[in-house]
Amino acid sequence: MWQINRRWWPFPGDALDLTFGLLELLVGVLFLVLWPFWLMGKFLGVRWVITIERDGQQVGRELVRGWNRSKGRIAELAVQVAAGGRGGQFLI
Repeated sequence: MWQINRRWWPFPGDALDLTFGLLELLVGVLFLVLWPFWLMGKFLGVRWVITIERDGQQVGRELVRGWNRSKGRIAELAVQVAAGGRGGQFLI
């Protein structure tokens, strides 16, 4: 099964596998404060990361500037996948 999407969060979701404590609370507050600036940057031209996964394994990654361009590139990649154009072996 293929999955193509934009990465909304620049950090891995399981980066902090700790019990809930003061460190997690501080990191969470820091992300909460910085996230609006990150999002504003995305809409002002910072590149979006498009990830291409097959069966849970990342097989491709592209950087695309702009929301509409990234949306168009996702559509192009979906057409390639549907046509069987990305069916080979991939190395990361």
